Amino acid sequence: MQTYLKLCSEFYDLDKPEPPPDAFEFYERYARAAAGPILEPMCGSGRYLLPLLAQGLDIQGSDTSTSMLHACRARASAQGLRPTLHQQPLHELEVPRKLGLVFIPSGSFGLIIEQGLVEESLRRVWETLMPGGTFLVEVERLVHGAPEMSGTWGGRWVERPDGTKLVMSWLAQFSGAPNVSRTLQRYELIQEGRLLEVEYEDFQVRSYEANELRRLLEQAGFQQIDVLAPYEARAADDSDEAFVFACRKS
Repeated sequence: MQTYLKLCSEFYDLDKPEPPPDAFEFYERYARAAAGPILEPMCGSGRYLLPLLAQGLDIQGSDTSTSMLHACRARASAQGLRPTLHQQPLHELEVPRKLGLVFIPSGSFGLIIEQGLVEESLRRVWETLMPGGTFLVEVERLVHGAPEMSGTWGGRWVERPDGTKLVMSWLAQFSGAPNVSRTLQRYELIQEGRLLEVEYEDFQVRSYEANELRRLLEQAGFQQIDVLAPYEARAADDSDEAFVFACRKS
C-alpha cells in the first residue's frame, strides 16, 4: 500500500503548514554554511525547502509521492517560487552535480523500512556529496518495551478553506518487528455530513538505536559522525526521543 496519497498529502499540508521554528533554524544554519548545492530528499510539500529557496539558497528537492510533489509545486507557485523537484526514491538517488548538504528532517528517513534499501540509500547519499559535504538525518529513537498492539481508533480533523473537513483516524498494530511501528490510517473528506472521498494508508516507521545507525553510516562511507539532540548543539543522551546524525564526508 502506498503512502502520502492525495488526501493524506492535503491533510499533512493543512496540519503542518510550517516547520517548527527550532527545527527550521537548526537546518537553516547548516544550509547557509553549505559549501555547495543543497538537496532535501523526502521533501514532501516543501515546508523546509521553500523557505530556504526563498532566501536565495541553491536547493532542490525530491520525493516519491506524486501528491506531495504536486502540493509542493502549488505552494511554490503561490509564493512566486520555481523549485527544481525530482520524483525518485532515496535508494535510486542521482544528481547531476556533487552536493554540499543533504538533509532529511522530521524523521522521514524512518519511512524506509527494508534493510537493503536503508543501506543503499545511505550509500547513495555518501556518493552524491562533495568532499567535506554534510549529511543531516533525523530519526526516532528505539525505545525498548512491550510491543504496541491493536487498540481503539484515534483521530483528529482539519478544515479546508472551503469549509469541508478532512478527518484522519488511525489504528496502531504490532508490526512484528520491535523497531517498526505500524499504523492503519484512514482519511475522509466530509462536506455537510456527506462522505465525498476516503483513503487508507498502511503507515510504517522504523526507529533506531544510536549505535545501529552509526554502524550503517560508517558502512556507507561516513567517518565523521556526531549524534546530536534534536535541534541542539549538544550530544544526544537517554532523555532524547530522537537523534540528529550530523555526518561529514572526508
